[in-house]
Amino acid sequence: MHALRIRIDRSKNKEESPCHGLLPVDIDDDGVKVQIITCSMLDQGTGYSMVRILDSDGTHLEEGTYEGEYGSCVINKFSPKHYVAMVINKRCKLSSLINEAGCFLTSAVPITDTEIEWKLIGPNNTALHNLVDNMRDAGFAVELISSESVDMDFTLTDKQEHYFDVAMNLGYYDIPKRAGLDELCRVLGCSKSTLNIVLRTAEKKIFDMYMAGGMAMRVKR
Repeated sequence: MHALRIRIDRSKNKEESPCHGLLPVDIDDDGVKVQIITCSMLDQGTGYSMVRILDSDGTHLEEGTYEGEYGSCVINKFSPKHYVAMVINKRCKLSSLINEAGCFLTSAVPITDTEIEWKLIGPNNTALHNLVDNMRDAGFAVELISSESVDMDFTLTDKQEHYFDVAMNLGYYDIPKRAGLDELCRVLGCSKSTLNIVLRTAEKKIFDMYMAGGMAMRVKR
């Protein structure tokens, strides 16, 4: 597996149907400020994004669901001037490109109001760099930040599996807990520091597997 971090300048976005085009507000209006918080892919050609909107005079937006020809958005108000929009874009060019490349979007972090940093995972370096080339060919301003191989081994060791099973069976992960670290240490015959390291390593592998599986389902369903 391989991972890329890229930065996309959405101010130079040439998408036919950008997410902000589905908002029930003109982003060029005075007093309106729009920032993409994060985004992901639902399926072929469909993007899903969370957008923060500042309406400085409180007159441009109202809460509710808005349907458009190429998607929809749900507006929620969090303060007199601040809103969050959940946007479904059925004509997201970037979503199509990522799906066609067989890659996954694993995170999207805003850097500025118009720039967003993405982390992408793909089967190999070639697939990801071809994806970046296709993005640029489609008119997107993309800057490559980093490129690296990633270890996607989610397999627990025998020790990790044993410790995790004991913790589960004794109720360490129950709410409320039925067993604490002291009791687990007595049963397993280990120190707290050893138990903490083994459990946290196992938990991270399980969490990574969940995230990778969830991202795959969001992209492929």
